[in-house]
Amino acid sequence: MPLITPVILVGGSGKRLWPLSRESMPKQFVPLLGKQSTFHQTLLRVADRSLFAKPVIATNDSYRFMCEQQAREIGMEIDVVVEPQRRDSGPAMAAAAAYARTLGAEAVLAMASDHMVIGVEEFRAACRDSLPAVAQGGIVTFGIPPTEPKTDYGYIRPGGEHLGAAQKVTAFVEKPNAQTALRYIQEGLMWNASYFLFAPDTLLSEMARFEPAMAAAAEEAVAKARKTGSTVFLDADAFNKAPAKSIDYAVMERTDKCWVVPAKFRWSDLGT
Repeated sequence: MPLITPVILVGGSGKRLWPLSRESMPKQFVPLLGKQSTFHQTLLRVADRSLFAKPVIATNDSYRFMCEQQAREIGMEIDVVVEPQRRDSGPAMAAAAAYARTLGAEAVLAMASDHMVIGVEEFRAACRDSLPAVAQGGIVTFGIPPTEPKTDYGYIRPGGEHLGAAQKVTAFVEKPNAQTALRYIQEGLMWNASYFLFAPDTLLSEMARFEPAMAAAAEEAVAKARKTGSTVFLDADAFNKAPAKSIDYAVMERTDKCWVVPAKFRWSDLGT
């Protein structure tokens, strides 16, 4: 079983939980629940070295020192990929995947740094359950069984095709109104937590198919990157050519290679 390289996306403007969270100290670095920040908790979730390789943090220059400091506080080693400017999650994930490929990664788990997850072993089980589909060229996401008709989450519609615990995704759907959300629950749709597990080549080839400028910019930014110790500074001229677009719009809503594993852990993005 290949080790999974976690790619943790650290960004945001600190607006949604202001003033506790703010741009100089966004919510992933704040101990909102207990004594640890959600960034601490995210790192500890992928600390099992029999399953996960060293995490790669995709962030900007403003937050890289905070990432390094908080990783040291819990004794975790990390690599940091520094984006020269914010281009949304699509270019960030593409560059991180291209960098992970240079490390020899066979499987990458892209995840946010500011989510609450209850059930670490259940989370790791979902990662293991995803690997057979990843090995067959799939991009796997975790679907959260809804507990109420939430209107501030996107939803995933699973199909009838199975590969172990994974089900083929037939559609990603946008945030619904309350009536539609209730219907989605009745139809068996799941919340989209935006965790994605994939082989680097799979994501980059699908991005080249749908967003060739984004894929080319990310790969060039990694090829021309400057590395200092465990910090990688993406080439600014190359990276800034990438269109600013989320990974959902760039790839996930368009690919036919997406699978979903129903999650047994509890989840919240702590956004509102």
